[in-house]
Amino acid sequence: MSQYVFTMSSRMVAITAACLVLLCVLLFLMGIEIGKLLAPAPAIAAPAQQQAPPQSPPPAPAPVAPAQ
Repeated sequence: MSQYVFTMSSRMVAITAACLVLLCVLLFLMGIEIGKLLAPAPAIAAPAQQQAPPQSPPPAPAPVAPAQ
């Protein structure tokens, strides 16, 4: 029976870890997008009975006296 020797350099370990993190992020984002597609459509809100009064414009700045 033969024995296999498997070695990885520190660079290969770093690349593997980065790929695993990237894979997890992509799976998470894909899950969010699929969840948005499968979620029921939001109900249309009824129009408000009373509308808010219009806001008055801000006051104009005070005039500046001419310099002499």
